[in-house]
Amino acid sequence: MPQEETTEFELEMPAQAKYVGLARLLASSIARRLRFSEESIDDLKIAISEMCTNAIVHTGNGDKPPILVRYLAGDGFITIEVRDRGPGFDPACVLDRERGDLLGKGFGIPLIRSLVDVFECDSSPGSGTVVSITKFVDAG
Repeated sequence: MPQEETTEFELEMPAQAKYVGLARLLASSIARRLRFSEESIDDLKIAISEMCTNAIVHTGNGDKPPILVRYLAGDGFITIEVRDRGPGFDPACVLDRERGDLLGKGFGIPLIRSLVDVFECDSSPGSGTVVSITKFVDAG
């Protein structure tokens, strides 16, 4: 992550689908102020929707503790982190797209990775999951 001056925002929301739009709206507002292109803003909105949906699905859809969405905005970049307190998983099982065994689920993580510049996932069984993305403002 770049080491310039940054501004941080946090959104703690119930693990329910009806709140995903709020996380998406905050991401697009921050990106717009940083002068991201509309295409990049759309990419961020898709990525954060996938990140939040994964967190909701894996935390019990409102039956578990809330998820935390953290936004870090700096000169020319935005980093978004989604943290849940679900059961966690072994990221090696889903991060290697070439293996083709995406836990029998959708393509959320590969989709997110294709839309951003930096993707990180930290999880282990029983400890929850933190997914972090960074996108840089388009050059030119």
